[in-house]
Amino acid sequence: MNNVIRRAQYDPSSLPDLTGKVALVTGSNSPLGIGWNIANQLALKGAKVYVHARSLERAQAGIVAILANSRSGQDSNSTSTKEVSAKQLEPFVADLGDLKAVRNAAVALAKKETRLDILVHNAAVLADGLELNEYGISTSMTINHIAPFLLTLELLPLIKSTARSHPGVRIVTLSSIAHTLLTPDVKYDSLSSINNDFGERDGEQANLQRYGYSKLANVLFAKELQRKLDQAGIQAISVAVHPGVVETDGAIRYLGPEKLSQVNDIIGPLQGALAPLFAAAATEVWTEKDGGSDKLDWAGAYVMPYGVPSPVDESEAAKNPKLAKELWEATEKILAENVGISVSF
Repeated sequence: MNNVIRRAQYDPSSLPDLTGKVALVTGSNSPLGIGWNIANQLALKGAKVYVHARSLERAQAGIVAILANSRSGQDSNSTSTKEVSAKQLEPFVADLGDLKAVRNAAVALAKKETRLDILVHNAAVLADGLELNEYGISTSMTINHIAPFLLTLELLPLIKSTARSHPGVRIVTLSSIAHTLLTPDVKYDSLSSINNDFGERDGEQANLQRYGYSKLANVLFAKELQRKLDQAGIQAISVAVHPGVVETDGAIRYLGPEKLSQVNDIIGPLQGALAPLFAAAATEVWTEKDGGSDKLDWAGAYVMPYGVPSPVDESEAAKNPKLAKELWEATEKILAENVGISVSF
């Protein structure tokens, strides 16, 4: 199948009932963001959802907004009439820039829950200058790649046990078409590579490259994770998703309203949630995991709006399994040597 047919926008209420399933969506506290809209739709379909933010106050605000939206029936983009119960929503608090806090929050969740069916890595920072944290690691790579990597591995025992009794666990990592900015000779083999300044520590082009570097890491992580899941016989699927060019509160802060209004094909936060939401909940993502003669594989896929595997949109670097393995091994090493956290699959 050489030609990718884009999936049209769809009504999220067409997704299957998710009652009994448990989901965690990072960066899901703001109604003007993609993550909140994913969390909101998962809750409307019956899932128990952990709403993540850097503080309890922000996480609770996200929960209140979901409950208020449900009670008022303001979700005009969904025909679902189900009202969300407060019992379905829990806060998940961790500053993704603080890797030890990420670990502690993951450990606490794993002790509290008996299953985790859906893990959506949505939280991220946009293009920014090179700053190093207390461990000497790029802050953008910490938040956009290393924190999701650590969160996944800390929750892996829970994912494994869920997959044994409820096959089809989803790990969805939001990426971006900005990953195509990196050339095939890109490296992820060391802390020095991870902290690449791309010519300058703070400049528009270098910052955009830095963002694309972290988004390429998201694609490579999703692919290597799928390889490891398959190798271990774990009934789960990992994908990376480009949500589209989305008018989120973060994008507004980054570009400004005037500049953002000049961007072509920009979509709203709910539209931006459609592709990752489809990957997280649609039945066919699991039933068509390994594709077939007339279908594209979902396993380890790079997904475009509004929910379709699209290998033609991947960069050459994103398709490099050696680079994916290099990134995985370097991330494990950085966590162990720089942060003092040992993790393995």
